[in-house]
Amino acid sequence: MKYSLKQDYPIATALLFLYLLLFIICRQVLQQTNGHFCYPLDDTFIHLSIAKNFALHGVWGITAQEFSAASSSPLYTFILAIFFKSGINSIWIPLYINLVFATLLVIVTDRLLQRFSITAWVRCIALVLMVLLVPVPVMTASGMEHMLHAFLAMWLLYLYSGRHIVLTGIAGGLAILARFESLFLVAGITAIGLYNRKWLQTAVILAISLVPMIVFGYISVQHGAHMLPNSVLLKAAKLSGGSSLGGTLQEIVLYKLIYGNNTMVNIFTNRFYPEGSSSLSGTTVVRFLLIIPVLVLLLKAGNVALLNKIKQLACIALITTFLHMALAAVGWLFRYEAYLVAINLVVIVILLDYYIRQAAATARRYSLIEKLVFTFLVAFVCAPFPLRAAGAFMNLPHAARNIYEQQYQMGAFLQEEYQHTAVAANDVGAVSYYSGNRILDLWGLGNNEVAEAKLGGRYSPAFLAEFAGRQQVKIAVVYDTWFDSTLLQQWKKVAAWKISDNVICGGDEVSFYAVDPAEAASLRQKLTSFQPRLPAGVLVTYYPERP
Repeated sequence: MKYSLKQDYPIATALLFLYLLLFIICRQVLQQTNGHFCYPLDDTFIHLSIAKNFALHGVWGITAQEFSAASSSPLYTFILAIFFKSGINSIWIPLYINLVFATLLVIVTDRLLQRFSITAWVRCIALVLMVLLVPVPVMTASGMEHMLHAFLAMWLLYLYSGRHIVLTGIAGGLAILARFESLFLVAGITAIGLYNRKWLQTAVILAISLVPMIVFGYISVQHGAHMLPNSVLLKAAKLSGGSSLGGTLQEIVLYKLIYGNNTMVNIFTNRFYPEGSSSLSGTTVVRFLLIIPVLVLLLKAGNVALLNKIKQLACIALITTFLHMALAAVGWLFRYEAYLVAINLVVIVILLDYYIRQAAATARRYSLIEKLVFTFLVAFVCAPFPLRAAGAFMNLPHAARNIYEQQYQMGAFLQEEYQHTAVAANDVGAVSYYSGNRILDLWGLGNNEVAEAKLGGRYSPAFLAEFAGRQQVKIAVVYDTWFDSTLLQQWKKVAAWKISDNVICGGDEVSFYAVDPAEAASLRQKLTSFQPRLPAGVLVTYYPERP
């Protein structure tokens, strides 16, 4: 593949924006975290913890003692493990990996646009918009798998549009292991293949795409887990509309596909209030379900082969977006829908480019009123895109500070004061990565037994109390609001750390409990000793001992 400045300046321009914005973000993060680089999500540390344990101990889990299917992106975690295995143990590894895949995303997107005869200056605008609106610098700085996922999704579309059957299947398999939502993209490609009656090609792509997931699922089942990671299953259960058919249908049809979110009060049942979704994220993605069909309907026959190719790409994007909105989540630092924003922006650029060329060829003149109406429609439809991007850029430094002031400090405290101790927690990333303790995840993402109890309807205060006792847990570090008070009352609450301006953590206050009553005095003394090292913004409260 040859490169020339004349043809590839769109790539250079987009990468300049990416690198400059990423540099600014990293400086902002360091300013917020007293010079200690920290990621804006605890989930990044879950990847690091599993990767470290897999590389150094041969155990796929948040602790070196047991297997747990805690990673929602097995491929990304495996890539991290390669670095640990080679002796590289640095907090910067996820950032560097993301930067590589962000760069590859820009390059493969440019190649996909070229395949549809998009001119260089239009490609330049499209790539810069993608960098700003995904937004690629924020996803890169998150240290998560979303740049890997977006790159593989775009590469998958590039290969499919070029009729590379086997490579398309391989890309599909890798994309699924990067994020299981890629099943929706493979489903879209499969649907178009069946529509075109390409039975054998479609079967080959589908079979190859599913093999890596099946292999990982088999290994997971052999270790006592499920075919899919705990994180995927538990989030799916939480967003399933409860047990009622009415609640499920309402969430899919009314909330997700019409309103673009599922945070509204449920009108069919009083007990179902889903968490972790974002109205702005959903509103943005739903816009794609409106824009793309309208543009497809506006296209008229010209170059028949090119037009059919464009329409099929648009249909794949529509099917993927529809399935994601119906069956998966959006939001949480705007990351779950990042790949959708990338591929839909590309599809819209291709559709608009074809439409504008058609309009120019017909030389039709539009009245002032028509132009004003069109401008209004464009502004209305596109309004959420810059708002979502601005929210991501503004929230990331604050989110990094939140994680630094809470999860990072929890990990540092446990590393210093509770080495080789069984500790219960519900946010398990930083505490498992930094401390190296035997962390028992009371929420289930990092523990197969707890996850099984949740999925089987056996999750209760009585189960958690018995589980903690059987595992000889000494202390618990949890959000009070996540658990029933009947469980917490069985333990001795010693102290709480509270942060301000929380934008990302599961709660602004984390509590320290002595699960073993004999540990209460020692826990208090250790917390008091550690307190001077806490950031100034952390408010510490100690609780009197109960008789």
